[in-house]
Amino acid sequence: MNGERYVGVALDYSPGSRYALKWTIDNVLRENDHLIILVVNKDSILEGGQAALWESSGTPLIPLAVAEEPQSQQNYQLKLDEDVKKALHEAASKKIVVVFKVYWGDAKEKLCSAVVDAPLDFLIMGCRGLGALKRTFLGSVSNYVANNVPCPVTIVKMPPS
Repeated sequence: MNGERYVGVALDYSPGSRYALKWTIDNVLRENDHLIILVVNKDSILEGGQAALWESSGTPLIPLAVAEEPQSQQNYQLKLDEDVKKALHEAASKKIVVVFKVYWGDAKEKLCSAVVDAPLDFLIMGCRGLGALKRTFLGSVSNYVANNVPCPVTIVKMPPS
């Protein structure tokens, strides 16, 4: 089983999504896999042609080396701190292709679209750990996505601290 797989990880920079990224690198990925980091920004600051081009379909795939450039981070609203960079370089050292795809808008809708656009073999997400009452009122992105995409979804919970 050395075929390449396309594994998506939803990253919103929350502790839960950071943990899901690290968990994916440690437990799921293998050589020749493609790790597609899916980032959905709520607010669009795109200007002119970029907004029209990327608003509906997201950016083209952005290689890790390009995503680390300060200008790219500003253009795509990426927040790659040292912990995220370290985890992604660990993945790259295992001969895993790391790319980003950035969307703007509602996370539920855009993540569902990303699974089809990529297309992904499976998606991994963190969760905020809302209780039943809060989840009822606030909704759950991970629950919505898990029930509305055509690929397997793994929701990774943070260990109790």
